[in-house]
Amino acid sequence: MSQPGWYPDPYGTGSLRWWDGRNWSDRLNPEPAAPTRTPLPRRHPSGGAAHAAPHAERSWQAPPAEHAIDTVVHGLRLRADDHGVAFGDESLIWQYVEWVAYWTADAADGSGRPAQWIFQVGRHPFHGGPRVEVVLDEASVPRHAPGAAGGPDGLWGRLIRLCQVRAEPRIVAQLAEHVRAGESVDVAAGLTVHPGGVRGARVSLGWSAISGAVVDGGRVWIRQATGRDAVLYVPQQNPNAVLIPALLDRLKG
Repeated sequence: MSQPGWYPDPYGTGSLRWWDGRNWSDRLNPEPAAPTRTPLPRRHPSGGAAHAAPHAERSWQAPPAEHAIDTVVHGLRLRADDHGVAFGDESLIWQYVEWVAYWTADAADGSGRPAQWIFQVGRHPFHGGPRVEVVLDEASVPRHAPGAAGGPDGLWGRLIRLCQVRAEPRIVAQLAEHVRAGESVDVAAGLTVHPGGVRGARVSLGWSAISGAVVDGGRVWIRQATGRDAVLYVPQQNPNAVLIPALLDRLKG
């Protein structure tokens, strides 16, 4: 299959998915009646709970205030700067990143403290496509390690801030452009965003019924315009889940 075009979705949504000649995109046609939630591999310890990333204030028109990262994690060289990110033999240029994910995982002892800090970026397809995945912990990133001052959480935050400036604005803008063109897009492996609103987990909300979305407790919650309860959520570790608040704000704005 070499010609770009609409083909039956290999992820089982029942719709057609756009093949760009090399990779499956996130574009669906038509909007699925009931989007399926694709199970994703758990990349944090069993029993660990994912928590929200501490988002920095986004200033997407400004250059990042981060110095380049160059350190060693688990015996592999980790580098990241305004151009891209590389870990071991894997590397990606920010402008080619198509999905992002980052979260923390609690220790299995029930203490509630983070044991791992996970950062992922990649290209479609999510399963099998190129990606850079960095799993940080106290053992692999000592607090005063060269190039990693602040330990694993500090290094994780620097990776996130580079990603928020160099990759996320473009991804959000592209997703919004598809929706405004009348298409439906699958975001976070379970949420369909379409010209009329969002749909997922047997819940459908029109734009007027949505107040926004927040990242909290390892999930991205979509809130109703009326009432305080969130009626729809996706796991934070799903691809592009952390972009849902910005995407909804852009489409509602």
